[in-house]
Amino acid sequence: MVNADSLTLIEKMGGHPGTVKVRFPGHLYNLIGDAKVEDQVRFLVLTFDQIINLMDSKEHMNPEQWKLVEYFLKDLHRQSSELKECVAQYQKPSHMESYEKKITRHFRTLKKSLKKEKYSSHTWEQIRRAVKTHLQRMEIIANNANKSLARV
Repeated sequence: MVNADSLTLIEKMGGHPGTVKVRFPGHLYNLIGDAKVEDQVRFLVLTFDQIINLMDSKEHMNPEQWKLVEYFLKDLHRQSSELKECVAQYQKPSHMESYEKKITRHFRTLKKSLKKEKYSSHTWEQIRRAVKTHLQRMEIIANNANKSLARV
């Protein structure tokens, strides 16, 4: 389950994310919401790892901001590690699922936009907004997966 601390920390990092528009793969979350629990858990792990990779840019942040990001990344690492223990129980699929390709492509696009805009504060606001939305949607997926497992 997505920790409330993660959402609190991402909110503390930013300025005014409400005014910033960012593309988001909502359709992908709709698809994964209907997937098997195993795929939902794999998706959560993959998305946590993609967020960690995206946000881990110490050299492009001021020291004050990096402290918050560091706490945020530790929290995400912990959550990802716990979910990876669950994933280890599942049989590994023989091929890469389409959701894996799509979410990886989405985060690659975000990373490219950061580099293209030379890690500007405006672009970081877009990234924080996207990450916050991901965390909120991931929480819904995690809750649904927990409910499905509770019925079994």
